[in-house]
Amino acid sequence: MKQSKTPLWKKSCLGSSLSFENIVEWLDEIGDNGDAYGYEDSSIEGYYNEYKDQFDELAAGAYTMWERLSEYDYCGGEYNEYCEIWDDMTVNLLGELYTVYGFNPAELDYFKLSGFEETLAMQEAEKRLMRLTKQQLIRNFRKVLMTLVMFFDLKAAHDCLTSIVEELDEKGALLERKNERINALYSDLTGKSGEAFDEEIAHLPPRMWVE
Repeated sequence: MKQSKTPLWKKSCLGSSLSFENIVEWLDEIGDNGDAYGYEDSSIEGYYNEYKDQFDELAAGAYTMWERLSEYDYCGGEYNEYCEIWDDMTVNLLGELYTVYGFNPAELDYFKLSGFEETLAMQEAEKRLMRLTKQQLIRNFRKVLMTLVMFFDLKAAHDCLTSIVEELDEKGALLERKNERINALYSDLTGKSGEAFDEEIAHLPPRMWVE
C-alpha cells in the first residue's frame, strides 16, 4: 500500500453499515422489494403475494425517506459537504460502538483503523464539528438523528417481513413435497406402498392437518 502524508484517521467514516451511501443503497433495495406506486405484478409467486401490501408500504416509506435525503444535497453518491458532516457526526458519536475506517488519499480508498487510530479519528471529527456554529450543529445533528431513526425503523420492519415470507415459503415447499409424496403413495395402497403410506401419515407435522 502506498504511504500518504495525510494520516488515515484525518478523514474517517463508520463501517459500511452506517455510511451515508450504504443507507441510500439499503433504501433502494427496500424500494425494489415493494412497489411504491401500487402497480400489480402477476409474475410474483409464493407467500410474497399475501404480504405484497406490506412490502409496498415499506417501499413507499423508503422512497419518501430517499426524497428527504436528496434535499440534503446528496447527489448520486457524490461526496459533498453534508456527507462529510454525516461522517464526522457518526464517527464522533458512535465510533466506540462501530468500526471506524480511515481514508488514504494516495490509494483513494478506506481502510480499517487500529484502536488507537480510531480514537484519533473520533477526536479529529470532534475538532471539525466544533468549528460549526451552534445553530449548524443542532440543525445537522437533527438531520443525522432523524435519518438514523427512520432508517432503522424501516430496515427492521423490512428484515422482519422478509424473514417471515422466506420462512413461510420454505415451510410451504416442505409441505408441498410431503403432499406430493402422499399422493404418489395413495395411488397404490397395497403391499409396500400401503406400509409406506401409513408411515408417511404417522410422521406428518400436526400443523399440516390444519393447512
